[in-house]
Amino acid sequence: MKIRARVPIRLGVLLVATLAVLAAGCAELPELPQGARPSPAPSHPPYAPTPADYKAVQDLLTQRAGAALKGDEAGFLATVDRRDQKLVDQQQTIFTNLQRLPMKSLAYEVEETERTPDEVRNDGVLFAPKVVEVAQIEEAHRAPVAHPTDMTFVRHDGGWVVGRDRPAPSRRYSRPWFGGPIAVATGRSVVVVTERDGPTGAAELLDRLSTARTVIKEALEPVWRGEIGETPLLVDSTYNGQPPGDTFEGDDGAAAVTYWVDAVGPPRSDMPTLAGAVIKDNPAASNRLAADDRTLRHELSHVYGPALVPTWVNEGLAEYLSGCESNICGEDEERDRLLAHERAIPDDEEWGEDGPIDYAISHGAVSWLIDDNGGLKKFLEFCNDFFLHKPAGSDDFHDGTGKALRASYGLTEKQLIDGTWAWFEDLPAD
Repeated sequence: MKIRARVPIRLGVLLVATLAVLAAGCAELPELPQGARPSPAPSHPPYAPTPADYKAVQDLLTQRAGAALKGDEAGFLATVDRRDQKLVDQQQTIFTNLQRLPMKSLAYEVEETERTPDEVRNDGVLFAPKVVEVAQIEEAHRAPVAHPTDMTFVRHDGGWVVGRDRPAPSRRYSRPWFGGPIAVATGRSVVVVTERDGPTGAAELLDRLSTARTVIKEALEPVWRGEIGETPLLVDSTYNGQPPGDTFEGDDGAAAVTYWVDAVGPPRSDMPTLAGAVIKDNPAASNRLAADDRTLRHELSHVYGPALVPTWVNEGLAEYLSGCESNICGEDEERDRLLAHERAIPDDEEWGEDGPIDYAISHGAVSWLIDDNGGLKKFLEFCNDFFLHKPAGSDDFHDGTGKALRASYGLTEKQLIDGTWAWFEDLPAD
C-alpha cells in the first residue's frame, strides 16, 4: 500500500478555505509586483499610407541628412523615436561615425513602394516605404553612391519618426558608418576606416596602404584600365557593411575582397560610371589585410590591375604581385594535392569551387608566364590584348585563353598547363 503524503493541519485548513472562496467565484488574487508583470505588446493598428505620409517621411529624412552634414546631433536624433533607448544609442553611434568621415553629401530618396514594417518597441501605426540612402565620401567616391536601407517609421506625437533602422537584406552594401564605432584616416583619393578599438589603427593602416599602393601602381603602370585620373578607394576594415555574396563564409572564406560601386546620376557616356573601388576586409580572417601586408598588396592589385581578363589571370597576378614568391606562400602545404589534381586551368564559372587549389593554379600559371616567358611587361601586354581574343557571344574570358596565348607568347594552353605543373614540381616536398 502506498501511503499518502500527510498535509500539515494549518496548511490543510488554509487550502480548504481558499478553495471555498474560489468556488464562490468572488476571490480577487493579489497583484504581482510591477517588475514581475510582463510588458504588454506594443499596439500597431493597421494603416494605409497616403501620399502625404510619403512626403512627410521624405521631409523627415531630409532633416536627418541635413543635421548629419551640419554636425547637429540634436537635430539628427529628433528624427528618431526617443522612447526607445536602444535605438537612440544606435543612432548616436551612426551620427558620430558620420562626423568622423569626410562626407561630401548625404541624402535619402523615398519611393512610393511600401514594404512590410518591422516590429518596433513602442505603440503607434507603422510605415515602411522603400528608402535609398545616397552618400558621397570625399576622396573615396568620385560621385554619390546609392545604398539600400531597411527603415521602419512609427507615428508618434502626430508625426513620423524612425522606429527601427536595420541593415538592408542586400547581397552587398558599403556603409562603414552603419554599425559599431569607427576610426578614420584620409589620404589622397583614399579613405581608410577601421574599428575604433580594433587591432590596427586607421592612421597606421593608411600609412601601410600608401606604401603598398606606390609599389603596386608602379608595377602595373602599363595596364590599360580606361580610368581617368586616380581611382578613388575606400578601405573598410570594420565589421560594418556586407561583402558581395558569401565571400567571407566557410573555412575558405576570403581574407578580403575588392569590388566596384556604381555612381548615382547621369552617366558621362554609354558605359556605367563607377564611383570608386571598395576593399572590404574580413575581420574574422587571421590574414586580414589590417594585419597582413601580402593581403593588402593582393587587393590593391585588383584595384590597379587588368579588368578584361579571366579570373585565373586576375587572381594569379594578384598573388604574384603580393610578394608571394615560389615556396613561401603556403602552396608547399598543398604540393602533393596539386600534383595529383586534374591538370587544367579553371574557367571563370569553375573558379572558386576549390578556393586554395584554384588560387595555387592561377599563381603557378602566372608565375611561369612571367618568370620563364618574358617578364612582367610582356605579361601585362598579354593582359591588355586579352579582350580582343574572347569569342563573340561568350561571357567567359577564359574562352579566349588559347588565342591570347598564341598571339602574345606563341604558346598553346597545353604548354601553359605543363609549365604550371612544372612550377608545382619545384615546390618543396612535405
